[in-house]
Amino acid sequence: MINAIIQEKDKTPEILTDLKDISLYIGKKDFRIWVDIQKPTQEDMQFIEKKFSFHPLAIEDAMTTIQRPKIDRYDNYLFIVLHAALLAAHKDKATSLELDSFIGENYVVTVHLKPIPSISTTWQRCAKHAEIMSRGAAYLFYFLADALMDNYFPIVEKLGKEIQKAEDNVLKDMNSGVLNKIFDLKETVLILRRILGPQREAMNFIARGGYSPIIPKGLSIYFRDISDLLAKINDTLETYRETLTSATTGYMSVTSNKLNEIMKVLTIIATIMMPLTLITGIYGMNFRFMPEINWRYGYFAIIAIMIIIAGGMLLFFKKKKWL
Repeated sequence: MINAIIQEKDKTPEILTDLKDISLYIGKKDFRIWVDIQKPTQEDMQFIEKKFSFHPLAIEDAMTTIQRPKIDRYDNYLFIVLHAALLAAHKDKATSLELDSFIGENYVVTVHLKPIPSISTTWQRCAKHAEIMSRGAAYLFYFLADALMDNYFPIVEKLGKEIQKAEDNVLKDMNSGVLNKIFDLKETVLILRRILGPQREAMNFIARGGYSPIIPKGLSIYFRDISDLLAKINDTLETYRETLTSATTGYMSVTSNKLNEIMKVLTIIATIMMPLTLITGIYGMNFRFMPEINWRYGYFAIIAIMIIIAGGMLLFFKKKKWL
C-alpha cells in the first residue's frame, strides 16, 4: 500500500494514492514529497527503485525485517533504519517495529511492514500543517524521528510502574510468578537498550553534521535534541536494570531467609524428637527382663518424662533465642 503527500512550496499539502499520480511529482524540485509504503510488495519496491533510482542493496535492506538501526550514505540520498518500540497490552514484553527511510534532497520515502502509531500521527499533522514539509525533506525526517523517539516515553513510564509493582510484590507475594515477572521486565529493558544504542549513535553522527548537504548543518541542533532524549531514556533504562537486579537479589534473599526459618523450625522439632525417639526405641525393644515393663505406672512415668524433656528443651531454645 503506497500513499504520498506532495506539497508545492508553501501551498496546501495533497494526499495521493494512485501510483500514476505519484509518478508525476517524483523528481520535480519544486515539490516536496513523502511516500509511505506499508506492507510493501515486490512491485511496490520495484516502483520506488525505478522512480527514485535507489540502489538494489538499499531496496534489499528495506525488505529485510532484521536490520539493526544504521545509516548508509549513497550518492544523492541516505538510507536510515530506525526502530519504533511497542509494548504488548497483554504482557510487558517490548517488540520493535522497523522503519526504513530514504532521505533525498526533496523527498522522504518510508517503508514499514506494520502500522506504526508515530507514522500515522506525523502523517496526519503533515497533511494539515503546510509548514512541516515546507521546511524541507531533512526537517520532515527529523519530525518523523522525533515522533518515533517520543513514543518511547509512555512505554518507559509504563515499564517503570510495572517495575515498581514487581518490586513491591517481592516482599508481599513470595511465589514463582513474581520472579517470572521480574525476568520478563529485565528482558524488556534489555530489548529497549539494544534498540536505543545504535539509534543514539546514528543521531549523534547526524548531529555532528556528518551527512551534509542532504541534512543541512542548521538541523544539527534538532538531531542533537533527539540524541539527548535517547540518552535520557537510556539512563532511565539503566536505572531500571539496576532496580530489577536488586529486586531479583532481594527476592532470592527473602526466599533464602524464609527457607532458613522453615529449616530452623524443622530442625528444632527433629532435635526435640531425638531423645523422645530414643526413649520409645529403648522401651520398644522386645527383651523379657526390663524392670519398668511390669511396673503399673511405667507408661505414665515415661510419658511424663518425655513431656518434661520436650518442655525443657523448648525453654532452653527460647532462652537461647532460637525460637
